[in-house]
Formats: sequence, structure tokens, C-alpha cells
Amino acid sequence: MRITPLFLRTRSAGDRNRQPPEADEPASVVQMLNQQYIAAVRTNDARWFEEHLAGEAVIVLGNGRRMGKPEFLAMLKNEPKSYRSLDCRNVTLRVFGAIAQVDADAIWQLSDGSTGVSRYIDTYAWLESRWQVISAQVTATPQTVSRE
Repeated sequence: MRITPLFLRTRSAGDRNRQPPEADEPASVVQMLNQQYIAAVRTNDARWFEEHLAGEAVIVLGNGRRMGKPEFLAMLKNEPKSYRSLDCRNVTLRVFGAIAQVDADAIWQLSDGSTGVSRYIDTYAWLESRWQVISAQVTATPQTVSRE
């Protein structure tokens, strides 16, 4: 088993006094990051993910495919999805000090007519004096309907 010590890097050498944000600040910042995350998925914006995924982030797609940051960025560039729409509902945000989780249902339609609802959970950590995505998982729900 490989164990990566993510939290040993929560403060850089030049930023030793920077503590995690105050209790009310993470919710508003992570809520904004979640909206940007969904917009980046909708437009296959690899640049946004390059900036906001932690180096050791783990992404699990609805089909069970597990990948790290480099593989996810390559997928966005080489296997882009074309969305007609992608919206979220039932968004829940939980903050646990220097960790925050967002889960929601994503209602989507692809340009080929496929539609569905996926449930996702993204975990953010306060690393290097900013919020970064350390894990993301998408689960296809039974409502998912593919175009036949």
C-alpha cells in the first residue's frame, strides 16, 4: 500500500504562519470552486484542473476508471465530452477544518442525446495556502439513460 503524506505539505517554507481560513471562509470559497469545477467539466477546461487539482489527486469516474492528475488532464484533452447541458442539484457542502467535501447530483445531456444523472463527491484540502481538490468520484445513478 502506498501512503502519500499530503498534509505534511499544508504550509510551504515561506508561509509557515498561514493557517487554514476561518470557519466561515471555506464554505464560500469551496462553493465558488465547485461552481468553477462544474463549468470546467462542461467545457473540458484542462487548464482549470491543472491549477486546482492537487498533485496526488485521485479521480474515479462513473465507469470505475481510476486515475491520477496526469491521466485526468490527458483524458480531458484527448477524450473530451461534448455537453449540451450540465447542471447540479441537491448540493451539500461540509467543512471539517482544513478539509471540505461537496456532493451533489449532476444532471447532464451530451451532444449525442445521451442524458443522465450522476452523483459526485469532491474533496478539497487546504494545501500550500489554498484549497485544492484531492479526490473526486462520480457515480452513475439508475436514472442515467443512454441514447439507443
